[in-house]
Amino acid sequence: MENISTTSDHQNISPEKMSDFDKPAAIFAAVVLGFAGTGVAMGMPLLVGSMADSLGFSEKELGWLASSDMTGLLIGSVLTSLFVAKTNRRVLAAIGLLLVILANYFSTQNAELFPLMLSRLSAGIGAGICYSTCTASLAGSHNAARTFSILLFVLVLMNAFIFYIFPIITERWGVNGLFMFYLFEAVPILLILPLLPRHCAPETDEITAVTEADISIDKTKIPETLPRLCLVAVFSFYLLVGAYWAFIERAGVAADLSSTFISGTLTWGQIFSLTGTLLALWLARRFGQSKPLLFALSVMIVTMLILAIRVNATTFVFSIFSFSFFWIFIDVFQLGTLSNIDHSGRYAAMVPACQGAAQAIAPTMAGILLSYQLGYSSVMIMCALATAVALYIYFYVYRELLQVAPDVADSD
Repeated sequence: MENISTTSDHQNISPEKMSDFDKPAAIFAAVVLGFAGTGVAMGMPLLVGSMADSLGFSEKELGWLASSDMTGLLIGSVLTSLFVAKTNRRVLAAIGLLLVILANYFSTQNAELFPLMLSRLSAGIGAGICYSTCTASLAGSHNAARTFSILLFVLVLMNAFIFYIFPIITERWGVNGLFMFYLFEAVPILLILPLLPRHCAPETDEITAVTEADISIDKTKIPETLPRLCLVAVFSFYLLVGAYWAFIERAGVAADLSSTFISGTLTWGQIFSLTGTLLALWLARRFGQSKPLLFALSVMIVTMLILAIRVNATTFVFSIFSFSFFWIFIDVFQLGTLSNIDHSGRYAAMVPACQGAAQAIAPTMAGILLSYQLGYSSVMIMCALATAVALYIYFYVYRELLQVAPDVADSD
């Protein structure tokens, strides 16, 4: 069995030896690039609802359209992972942004199902390139935990803005207004690309010497299967995210909740979730990564089962706030767990692809359940089962780490 080496502490590099990726301007550019990469995924509930209202697609067709965006995100992430170490990252980001701009323009030109699916697939590929280039750049910093927390915090703020502005745009211009929003959002991001570092700096003997001199390294051999299982857990959890996030707005409409109530709840749920990033960092320092992650996944299962029983104003609000909070919460701990197991970042770099794959499949799965008249309860039960699989995997990983590397199992 293959093993990977891990250390109990991250590298501490003196300021003069820090890479270009640590510069505030580079972090700023990467975070802003993340807007173009995650906007569609985060705004999916209102985008799906707008396509239903403006274009009259069935729930099954809406599932295909949502899956087209997410399939594109997967393809873009995989392509970027193949080239990001060798290609100029400014060029990659520019290609992704141009795809987002052109694909969203063509989305406004043809409302037929197949051409629109192709446009949304292309938009997703562009978004995937942008998102993976963003995460690759942030992972290059020597304080990745901090920079990823900044990214998630800013993206949640952006999502709250999306849920505030999208109903206004939809009411005036329909779904084409949302496509144009994504187009115009991407255009100014082109201007900040010169702030991105072009290439990943190679490791130097000088930095290696500093590391060995300044840090006491306690290497532990960890089975290669554990980070791979973590990636499977990420995929399984994002089946929940993809299905719930694509259809929760439709579930609210089916329960006779007003569009104003739904959009307001989504907006405040996103604002509330900002506390998740802060609480996650505090809990990680106090209890490590694994225990809070297991607790959060358990709460998410309960949330889905409550919504499966009945969708009304109370359960809708509860599910939105719980989902929004623990989604961010779980993301922090999933990235943190992989980082603790493997500091090289090889497996953390594959997280966007796993997320994209799950989010590509999940809306179609949910749409099929709904096409058989099984109701939104069946979707929520599917979400609970997917999360239960992730919970079991992380529990197994935690138990194995306690045996082979207890310091890593409960590290922050």
